[in-house]
Amino acid sequence: MDWLTSNPTLVFYILLITALLLTRIPVLGKYFRVVNTLVHEAGHAFTTLLLSGEVIAVNLFADTSGTTVTKAKGKFPQALIAVAGYPVSALTGWLCLFLMHRGYYLYILFILTCIALIIMILSLRNAFGLFWAATFVVLNLLLIYFNNKPLIYTLATFYSVVIFTDAIISSVVLFVLSIKQPKKAGDATNLQKITKIPAVIWSILMLVFTLFISWLSIIHYFPSIKNLI
Repeated sequence: MDWLTSNPTLVFYILLITALLLTRIPVLGKYFRVVNTLVHEAGHAFTTLLLSGEVIAVNLFADTSGTTVTKAKGKFPQALIAVAGYPVSALTGWLCLFLMHRGYYLYILFILTCIALIIMILSLRNAFGLFWAATFVVLNLLLIYFNNKPLIYTLATFYSVVIFTDAIISSVVLFVLSIKQPKKAGDATNLQKITKIPAVIWSILMLVFTLFISWLSIIHYFPSIKNLI
C-alpha cells in the first residue's frame, strides 16, 4: 500500500481524472457508468417498497439508461417514487465519499454489491441488466474475498467518483432535456404528468439538490489540492 500512503491526495485526483476519461470510452466506460444507473433505479425501487407499493420490473440498459416500473396508490406516493432517483444518486455519491474519507473502502463495495444483489433478485428483468449485475457482484465479491487492499481502494474510489460525477452530469442532461424535449425528460416528465407542474421546474429542483449535495461532498471530503505539493 506504499503507493497509496505516500501521496493519497495525488492518487485520489488521478483516479478522479481516470474515471472521468474512462467512463467516456464507448463500451468499457458505459459498463462502469451503469453503477450510477443501478443506484438511480434502486432509489425508485426502494422508495416504492417503503411506501408499500409494488416493484414490477427494473431494467438496466447498455447505453446507461434504465427504467423502473412500479405500482402505487395515490399521486403523492407516485410523485415521491418518481422524484427519488436523482436525489438518491447524489446522496449515494456523498455517502461513498464520506466512507472514503473515513477509510471505509470495503464498506463501499459491500453497499453497492448488496444493492445489486437485492435489485437482481427482486425485480431485474432484462438480459443486459442481469448480465451486468451478475458480473458486477462477482467482481466485487472476488475483491472482498481475496482482500486485496490496493485493488479494493482503487475500485471503491473509482465507483465513488463515477457515482459522484454521473449524478451531476445526468442531472444537467435532464435539465437540458426538460427544456428541449419536455415530453422525453424521464423522471421530470413523469412528475409533470402526476403533478401538472412543468418538467423543467422538476429538473431545476433536482439539479439544484444534486449540485448542493455535490458541493458539500467537495468541501468536506475532497482532499485539499494544497496536499498535492
